[in-house]
Amino acid sequence: MSEARVPANAGEVPVRRPSGRQPAAGRSGGPLRPPSNRLYAIVDTGVFGSDPQTVTTAVRVLLDCGGRWIQLRAKGVPDLAAWRLAEAVGRAFEEAQSADGEGDAPLLWINDNTAIAATLAASGFRAGLHLGQDDLPPAAARLSLPPDCPIGYSTHSRGQAAEAEADPAVDAVAIGPVFGTTTKERPDPVVGPAGVAAAREVSSKPLIGIGGIDAARAPRVIEAGADVVAVVSALDPKNLAVSCRRLLRALA
Repeated sequence: MSEARVPANAGEVPVRRPSGRQPAAGRSGGPLRPPSNRLYAIVDTGVFGSDPQTVTTAVRVLLDCGGRWIQLRAKGVPDLAAWRLAEAVGRAFEEAQSADGEGDAPLLWINDNTAIAATLAASGFRAGLHLGQDDLPPAAARLSLPPDCPIGYSTHSRGQAAEAEADPAVDAVAIGPVFGTTTKERPDPVVGPAGVAAAREVSSKPLIGIGGIDAARAPRVIEAGADVVAVVSALDPKNLAVSCRRLLRALA
């Protein structure tokens, strides 16, 4: 696969900016726009299991409910199994994208795994890569990605959000944990809605609030300045459609 270098001024993203800052640079494939329904659903194999059929069924339910930004998080899953899982999920996204035409096209985010995100994106899937503070630096990951594959980056403070804002390799900034969370073994300190507001002040890029967010808390995170809320435990595998629609109603 050939490496792709993307200039820092490859376009601009005309999104809502409460802080009055200028829009962020976009990718050559077009500006990254947050989903209109503000929901970022994370399908975690720690919650849903790693069976491709089970995970793909869950993803199809989320897509049918209107989910458009969905992340596949496969922590601890061996590379080959993770690839087969991502490939199966990618086909579900491809079908949904074909059905949507030019509308709010679904975007599959791959957590941590640069190689899988790069391969999916190069294969024609609309895929992005999400990285954490301890993962490959965004600028290094960018060298392996097609130019239209966005990168999201986790931050845990105003300072880290400002660094992500200044990094031309980063397309979207996640801030959290907003509230206490049980989905991470060693979570960072809670930032609260005030932390979201602080990140909004220094970031013009799409801002994702994450950590301990449910339907009751989601509106507060948006009011604090997030463009999108990411949820994990608020998605009930046994009542997935119901829990997804509850979140979408809260965000409407």
